[in-house]
Amino acid sequence: MAKVCPIGVGDGYQHYIRERTRSMSTSTLTSTSSTTTQTATTPAAKTKTPAATPYNPTATIVASSAMFLACMDTLITNLALPSIQEELGASLAAQQWIVDGYTLPFATLLLLAGNLSDRFGAKRAFICGTAGFALSSAICALANSVEMLVLGRALMGVAAALILPSSMSLINEAYLTEDHRRRALAAWGIGGSAATAVGPLLGGLLVPIHWSLVFSVNIPICLAILLMSGKLATSPRVPQPVDLIGQILAIVALTCLVGGIIEGGAQGFTQTIPMALLIVGAVGLALFIFSQSRVASPLMPLSLFSSAGIRLALLGGFSMILSWNGCVFLSTLFLQQELSLSPLVCGLSFIPSAFSGAFGNLMSDRLAGARGSRFALMVGTALLTLGYGLIIVFAGLDVLDAPLIALAVCLAGMGGGINTPCLANLVLKSTDAQHSGIASAVFNAMRQVGGAIGIAVFGTLTSVMATMSLGIATSLGISILLMVLLFITNLRTREKSAA
Repeated sequence: MAKVCPIGVGDGYQHYIRERTRSMSTSTLTSTSSTTTQTATTPAAKTKTPAATPYNPTATIVASSAMFLACMDTLITNLALPSIQEELGASLAAQQWIVDGYTLPFATLLLLAGNLSDRFGAKRAFICGTAGFALSSAICALANSVEMLVLGRALMGVAAALILPSSMSLINEAYLTEDHRRRALAAWGIGGSAATAVGPLLGGLLVPIHWSLVFSVNIPICLAILLMSGKLATSPRVPQPVDLIGQILAIVALTCLVGGIIEGGAQGFTQTIPMALLIVGAVGLALFIFSQSRVASPLMPLSLFSSAGIRLALLGGFSMILSWNGCVFLSTLFLQQELSLSPLVCGLSFIPSAFSGAFGNLMSDRLAGARGSRFALMVGTALLTLGYGLIIVFAGLDVLDAPLIALAVCLAGMGGGINTPCLANLVLKSTDAQHSGIASAVFNAMRQVGGAIGIAVFGTLTSVMATMSLGIATSLGISILLMVLLFITNLRTREKSAA
């Protein structure tokens, strides 16, 4: 069961470390040399777990590169949407599917991927995911129809689902102290912030040549990651049963819910197909939750939610990525379709947010170390709310332009940069060693679910509004409400902890 650790308690990670160390010592892990490398013996094979060192550059670089790849793909694809629309005839709903075709399998398979990461070892899962990402990128680059492109994007999502939780597990295996792990997670988060700078620049340069290049560029990055991954020690394997029923229900529920929202915006929510999708999605979600309380080895153990830290991290990750993905999706379309800006100029508008996000990642470590995770989350959430609030004001005044969007997303990016490693850190220290892999997967799954729903909801609201500016303002208004909910939850958790 998940350990209930109060948020912001300094020795929370020390408890986690003791639990992990005790788990390793009482398992089949045995010492193989005078170094800190250990060997896990299973009935089938013997594997090595990475040595815990103060500084493990290979593990940090590999994990950060994976984060970079996953984040860059979303933004660079958004820049290519108008060109894809022109060449392949993609409607607004089709453009939403091109984006959510990636985020949906990413979100729905993360829980299974976390299980597989534990079962077969984080390194093996990471390598398979990276190779699959390269192959699916090639399919997208060669696509000559919307259907083929959506298929390639879906395969990319499957691969990304294998990559992300295993990258967190690689950090977890390499660093056994709170300070070292927190710094490594900050570098992991910087990988995402760097993608925010490189992605728009690459997209702005590549899209005018041809939109397919935004997918081709992933291939050499994947090859470089694969070469570095070979230097990592073999991860331990923890046999885990697979909850196939829960996985199927999760895929059906989320796909139907997001699909119902997208198609509802395109066809109208009273039409048969959107209504049927939403009903099936709601029923599937209820059955998924019910099944997780009944099976012996659930895909998403409900016991994780007994931790206040886990609940706060999941809510924070969900709301943050929902608002960010939706904001970037609509802002990109607004700059190119409403203001007639080039992909390069549009991409350059998002670059300042990359540097502010990286600065936020660095500040997250200092704020959490000095004042606790709760304080860092409050600062990050305040910056997110301020950034989105500025877009609402500018859109309401009908003066929204590229510099104003750049300023707003810069503030929001800094807030997200503070929150991301803080929330990831909170997940790991709120769970015991036995559930670290699945807890990481649940955290990332909630982030990706939020991103998929954000694009669907933001796009749908925009399609039914009189103007795109009004759609952006309404969508971000909903996001601010979620930010406020996070803030209130944070304060209530603090009060309960004090009591």
